[in-house]
Amino acid sequence: MNPPTFRDLRRLADWFSASPLRGAPHIERLAKRLGVTAVPFLGRQLGGADPQRRDAARDALEAIAEQGAAARARVTAELQAITGAAVADDAKVVALGLLAELGEHADARFADPQGIRVRSAIALAAHLETAADVAGAADLMIHDLAAADIVQMLEVMAESAPAAAHRLATELTLRLDLPGDARDRLERLVATMAPAARQTAATEPRARRHVPSAEVAVLVDAAARLVVIASRRIAGQRGWRRWAVLIDATGAIDDCLHEDDAGPDGDAASLIDALCADGYRVASTEIDHARELVAAAARRTAESTRALPSPYYLGRDLLGLADVHLGARSRVNPATAALARAIELVAAGDHVRALPLLERCDPDDPDAAAALATSLLAQHQPAAALDALERALAAEPDWPLHHWNRAAALHQLGDARACYYALRRFVATSAIPSGLFADPDQPARVGCAERLIAELERTARLTGTPLRRRAKPRTSRGAKRHAPPTHSDRGSAS
Repeated sequence: MNPPTFRDLRRLADWFSASPLRGAPHIERLAKRLGVTAVPFLGRQLGGADPQRRDAARDALEAIAEQGAAARARVTAELQAITGAAVADDAKVVALGLLAELGEHADARFADPQGIRVRSAIALAAHLETAADVAGAADLMIHDLAAADIVQMLEVMAESAPAAAHRLATELTLRLDLPGDARDRLERLVATMAPAARQTAATEPRARRHVPSAEVAVLVDAAARLVVIASRRIAGQRGWRRWAVLIDATGAIDDCLHEDDAGPDGDAASLIDALCADGYRVASTEIDHARELVAAAARRTAESTRALPSPYYLGRDLLGLADVHLGARSRVNPATAALARAIELVAAGDHVRALPLLERCDPDDPDAAAALATSLLAQHQPAAALDALERALAAEPDWPLHHWNRAAALHQLGDARACYYALRRFVATSAIPSGLFADPDQPARVGCAERLIAELERTARLTGTPLRRRAKPRTSRGAKRHAPPTHSDRGSAS
């Protein structure tokens, strides 16, 4: 190591050892001058517990990675090592973030994965201020996360920031490029989050600022193709946000372009000039006309191809299009969605979260009553579970699982005789053809019930406690009718 390199490393180490860190614009230049020589030292700082040193090391490593392929590979290797090392979870998050910006992927094992998910969800929620923010976050999630991870993240966010989670989940349900099963789960999640989201919005109102209308232009060429351009100046900045939609001669969307920041000269004028040079002419500058054209094209495209380009979702707020691309597509009934979500939670064993949803469902719905009973049994509330099961049995007296759960509730209450008859009823109804014949767990339930019946009968014989109901004494025909009246039958004539 030559003396200049040693001196630079010494300066870098002295700067990081200062507490608190001093502002030093030259640190990035120092890191660039050292290049890959500084990577091990910066990696140790990034993996440390001090958040200021971690952030400074991250910026320095990013600067080194820009020096070429060899430097980029060395920084990537260091970051990969950090994600697998015994360091703080926050350090791994920073390393993963920089790797993602460098176009690399890595897996990390966290000491507190739930805590990381919560912090990530809270951080994301804090940035969802505008419709564009929500659309951008949804687009990022669809492209970077698996569908199951999207649902899980929104479930975590719903607990800490229900209003933001509701907005983001609603946006995701409007995306046609989200797998159908994930969209169905999110629609159920939206229905269950709505009350909490409304309450949060009411107690923590956001300051609303005036958003100016977009500047629009509709252009047409000789082949009847249309281009709709919408642009708006970015609040507090010199740049422009711009969106362009190409509509083909059939009236469907052929392509879209969205620019978060088209620069200070990125208004519609420059794009209009370029299109006019290619043979287009301006046909209209009315925002209502532009909105109608794009809405109709979006519906036509969604109906024919069941897909829309990603930039469509990112820029549609400029024309206030919201969910117009769905057309007459039926929305999920909130009550049905809440019940479906509750049953999903019951199946996953999450009875604590399922219970409040089920208590808001129709009490006479047999599915809701049965699911409520299952959750109550899991939380050791057998008496309340029996009430729910009575409602389920009134609607479906021959459904075996109602009798199975009734037996479980009676067993928790210590009522051996009633449990015995509930088990016998379960075995009898299980012999009737039903959807349970395809349930792989049903034979085990029947076998368990038969063993419990035998054990209850054996215990009754040993203890002399009869299980079967005693028959009422039979009287001869007409005996009661012709019997002489007793004193009580006569009343109090005297």
